[in-house]
Amino acid sequence: MATYFNSSRSSLFLPIIISLAVACNNKADEKTTEKKPATDTSNAPQTAQSNANFTGVTLDVLYTDSASFNKAPDKRTFFVLTYIEPDIITLSGFATAPSGGGSFPDPPIVLKKGGSMLIPSDTTYVGNVKLDKSDVQQVKTNIKTLQAGFVLFTPSLSPTYPNHIQYTIGYTNDDPGVNKNPLVIPTATTVIANPSPPKQL
Repeated sequence: MATYFNSSRSSLFLPIIISLAVACNNKADEKTTEKKPATDTSNAPQTAQSNANFTGVTLDVLYTDSASFNKAPDKRTFFVLTYIEPDIITLSGFATAPSGGGSFPDPPIVLKKGGSMLIPSDTTYVGNVKLDKSDVQQVKTNIKTLQAGFVLFTPSLSPTYPNHIQYTIGYTNDDPGVNKNPLVIPTATTVIANPSPPKQL
């Protein structure tokens, strides 16, 4: 009889032991799963993709009417990067004044926005540009010779100062504010507004 009861007890406890073992294994698996955080790829670097899609920087072709340019003094003139509310970025021309000459007057030339163009460069320095006194005089001469109604400032990469923007002076009789691709009048003398800095003042 003792042998029978021992066997019966073993049979009763065996399923309980197996159930406990299975339950422990399940809990261990759950803990292992909880310890593995989900991988967040939302902030993963996308440099390669961004660089592959980058084509350059878009800049505006700027202009002024010839009468306004002719009113500017025959002096070295700095065209200063200017922000005008609400979203206009342009250049304003200031003629140099003697040291201690008082406060700056309003700029005689404030360029307007015409069309736009793509500058194919992944690094571009856009800032102030400069026309020397002789450049200002040459532009006025070209205006008179060509009988041009408008003066264009067309951006391009400077071959002298890597990644800096210069502006080539052009002439047209088409209003660039209306015609975003005006017909440029050819001229034998090209004037360049060079970046300043880095050009020596």
